Amino acid sequence: MRETISAGDLTAVIGDNEAAEGQRAGYNGVQSLVSAHCPGENLFVPEIAGINLEHLLDGSDMSDPEKYFEPRRQPMELEKLDEQSVILHQTATPTLGVQSMAAFTLREPHYIDIDLRLVLRRNVLAYDYLLAFWASYINAPDDLAMNFLGRPRIDSAGEAWLRLCSEDHGIESTVCHVDIDPELPHHLSRPSLAYSYSKMAYTRPLFFGRRGEMVFALMFDRTCDIRFTHSPSGGGQGNPAWDFQWVLHEPEVDREYRLRVRAMYCPWESEREVRHEYEQWDPLLS
Repeated sequence: MRETISAGDLTAVIGDNEAAEGQRAGYNGVQSLVSAHCPGENLFVPEIAGINLEHLLDGSDMSDPEKYFEPRRQPMELEKLDEQSVILHQTATPTLGVQSMAAFTLREPHYIDIDLRLVLRRNVLAYDYLLAFWASYINAPDDLAMNFLGRPRIDSAGEAWLRLCSEDHGIESTVCHVDIDPELPHHLSRPSLAYSYSKMAYTRPLFFGRRGEMVFALMFDRTCDIRFTHSPSGGGQGNPAWDFQWVLHEPEVDREYRLRVRAMYCPWESEREVRHEYEQWDPLLS
């Protein structure tokens, strides 16, 4: 099932895991995002998606793809609230028992406010954390990199715009906050972007990437352990993945956890403008 919503410059198609005309199965979330400033050009790789709930990990060995990609394999329910808002819901998954909800609301002139919620329904985690991973497959940008404010992890001070652009899939893929120890225990036997750490760290929870004359930025609630993850070829050669993770430490069964995210897709102005947008955004009001 798919629903189209619009506001201001943006039109988005939100979908569940079912295949549809021109859409492959197993890619939920924002299946198309088009701006009035570049009509007909989908930011995300056609047939797949952005803000796609890809993995739910606890460090256990998920060698079976059905478990590793479980959020993409299980059914979802889609409800259109109005012309600007859609809710995507998934009942507790078979392996880890995680219930999830994502509400997408378009706001003028060029924002998507995203309300993410997770509930652990069973006490089955291999380690004392739950890692939720969302992927965004970008449609042939000129520059593959994600840009963020941060510094080398070994430094104790400083902030500058840095580039996250892995030389290959799974090589130093993930950037964490400067105050977070990135290492999470696991015995995953397959390679994973989630457990491959960069030598850089971020100071503010936002990143952006460029596609032509447009910029796509994601901003996150400051109170959560958010991690930025990059693949130069996640959506196919020349189509990078600009991903993020949300790690819940020692999550309690049946407690609802919430993360607020703002996406921005608009004509590029400057790094200063992206930073200003983040500083002006109040997640409690989004």
